[in-house]
Amino acid sequence: VVPKSPERILFCGWRRDIEDMIMVLDAFLAPGSELWMFNDVPEVDRERKLIDGGLDFSRLDNITLVHREGNAVIRRHLESLPLESFDSILILADESVEDSAIQADSRSLATLLLIRDIQAKRLPCKESLISHVPRGTFSEGSWIGEMQQASDKSVIISEILDPRTKNLLSVSKISDYVLSNELVSMALAMVAEDRQINNVLEELFAEQGNEMQIRPSDMYLREEEELNFFEVILRARQRKEIVIGYRLEAAERAIINPIDKVSRRRWSPKDVFVVISEKE
Repeated sequence: VVPKSPERILFCGWRRDIEDMIMVLDAFLAPGSELWMFNDVPEVDRERKLIDGGLDFSRLDNITLVHREGNAVIRRHLESLPLESFDSILILADESVEDSAIQADSRSLATLLLIRDIQAKRLPCKESLISHVPRGTFSEGSWIGEMQQASDKSVIISEILDPRTKNLLSVSKISDYVLSNELVSMALAMVAEDRQINNVLEELFAEQGNEMQIRPSDMYLREEEELNFFEVILRARQRKEIVIGYRLEAAERAIINPIDKVSRRRWSPKDVFVVISEKE
């Protein structure tokens, strides 16, 4: 097993449950990782707020907290950060505006666009990268085209509260998103329908145990072999894994719980399967 490498992650914004997020990250990340926290909460007040929220600093084994104070919608403040060096950036729906979904999403989108623009302008050899923009995307010289190139270098996840906002992010392709309110609502609805689902959700979202993985097709079948989805599921069960979907080589999105599970198809070596398996 290849050991995990330390990562550098940035949190933009402050949530009331940020202590839980820090503990989960500490369990997932490799030793020596850094978590940068950039928000307008005064640095002298952060430790007190984190402790009041239940964070035990002595239990942080893998990450080091790095504090920076500033406003995430002011470009000058963001430019003081090494934005091009982060492996992942999470833009949180700040608790100061969480009562208004539209205002919170507007703030998150403004932060996202500023970060991507700063990253794009700091990219090395930008001219050579532009020539590799695939056809069918935004024009090479457009500002959003440059941001799409920056999105290949680091992952940004934007927390949004209003379902209508996700359409903007889906079209731009410069960020992934988490629709946190909708996720909570769906989880509550599933548990209300069947309380045993709560055990499944706890297992999937815990730092230990089973979780979703992306597996190459050659783990379950030979090249150019024709199998239907049910047969792939049976082969995965021999590895104590559960296949729940797949993404074909030429497709942008994965298909979860496909309707047609009996038609045979010839799978490509570049197809991948979405599985639930124990964490390696």
